[in-house]
Amino acid sequence: MDAPAPHRSRFDSLPRLAYVNALFIIGTLGTLITPALLEGWAHLRWSPTQLGVAAAVELAGLGAGSLSGLYWQTRWRWRRVALSSLIVAIAGNVACMAVKDYAGVCVLRALVGVSGGLLTALYSAVLANSRSPGRIIAVTMFVQIGVEAAFMFSTTSVFERLGSSGLFTLMAALFAALLPFLSWLPPAWPSASAATQEMPTKRASPRAYPLLFSFVPFIVVQSGIYTFLGEFGRVAANLSVDVTLRAIGMSVVLSSLGSVAAYALNDRVGLRLPIAGAILLMTAMLLGMILGSRSAALFVLYISLLQIGWIFLNCYLYSALIDANNLLVPAATPFSALGSVIGASAMGYVLDHGGVMGALALTMGSMLLTALLTLPFLRSRGFSATQAVAAS
Repeated sequence: MDAPAPHRSRFDSLPRLAYVNALFIIGTLGTLITPALLEGWAHLRWSPTQLGVAAAVELAGLGAGSLSGLYWQTRWRWRRVALSSLIVAIAGNVACMAVKDYAGVCVLRALVGVSGGLLTALYSAVLANSRSPGRIIAVTMFVQIGVEAAFMFSTTSVFERLGSSGLFTLMAALFAALLPFLSWLPPAWPSASAATQEMPTKRASPRAYPLLFSFVPFIVVQSGIYTFLGEFGRVAANLSVDVTLRAIGMSVVLSSLGSVAAYALNDRVGLRLPIAGAILLMTAMLLGMILGSRSAALFVLYISLLQIGWIFLNCYLYSALIDANNLLVPAATPFSALGSVIGASAMGYVLDHGGVMGALALTMGSMLLTALLTLPFLRSRGFSATQAVAAS
C-alpha cells in the first residue's frame, strides 16, 4: 500500500478524482450512447428485439460488475481490478469491430459491460471515501452530459471516417488511454490505521437500506419519462417530431444546471431540505409536462426543470447513501439499472393501456415512494466526511 503521507493517501487529490471520473464515464459510455451503437449495427439487419437484447446485455453486465464491488472493494487491490477491467474492455471493443455474429456480439458487449461495472465500483469506492461526495457526483454528471452529447452529435462523422465500427474503435482507444495513469488510482480501501487520514468505513445502519431502495422508484421516473419524451411531446403538447427532438436536445444541455446547483450547495443545508425540494420540483414539473404542456416553450420549460431536478436529486441520493453506509455505494448502480428496466417497460405499458393519465399515476406513485424511502431516514443535516474524520 502507498505510504501514509497525506499527499499520497488522500482520496480527494485532483489527479485521483479526475482519473476515477474518467474510469466511470468511459466505463459506462456504451450504455449512454445506445442509439449510436444501434446505428452502427444497422447494416447487420437485426430485428428490433435483437437490437434491444444486445443493448440490454451490456446494461446487465454493468449492473453485475458494479454489484460485485460489495464483496471485493475492501479485499482486492484496486489497481489490479482496474488493469484487468481495462484490458477486457479494450479487447471486447476491438473484437466487436470484427465479430458480426449476433450471439458473439452479445457475449462481447456483456463482457464490456461487466468491465465497465467493475470500473464503476472503483469510482463508487473512491466516492465513498471522499470528503465531498456530493460535489464529486455533480462534477461527474456535468462532464458525463458533455461527453454523451459530444458522442451523439458526432456519430455521423465517426461513421463517415471510420465506418460502422468506428464507435468501437473510439471506445477501445478511450479505454487504452486510461492505462498509463493507473498509479493515480488509490491502491485499496483505507485500512483502519489510515482512518485518521481517510474517511472511515461507516458501520451498517438500518436507515441505509431504504435509501438504497429509493434509487429504484427514482430511476423508474427518470427512465420512463426520458424514454418516451417524444411521445409526451406529441400527445401532451401536440408537437411535431422535429420540434420535440430540438426541445429534448435543449433540455439535455440545460440539465447540466442540476449538477452546478448540487456542486454549489454541497452540504450547506444538510440532506433533507435539498432532497425534499428536488422531489417537489420534479412532481410539479411532471404535472405540468403531462397536463399543462400547451406549447413548445412550456414543454421545454417543464422538461428542462424536470431534468435539472432529477440530476440534482441523483447527486443528493448518493450523498445520503454514503452518509448512511458508504460500503453500500456500489449497489446503487445495479439498483438504478433495475429501475431503468422497470421504468421503460412500465411506462410503455401504461401509455398503451392508460394514456397520459396512466403515465401520471405511475410517475406520481414513484415520486411518492421515493419520498417515503428517503425523507424519514435522513439526518436533519448531512454528516460530512470532514466531520466523520474529526469524530474518529
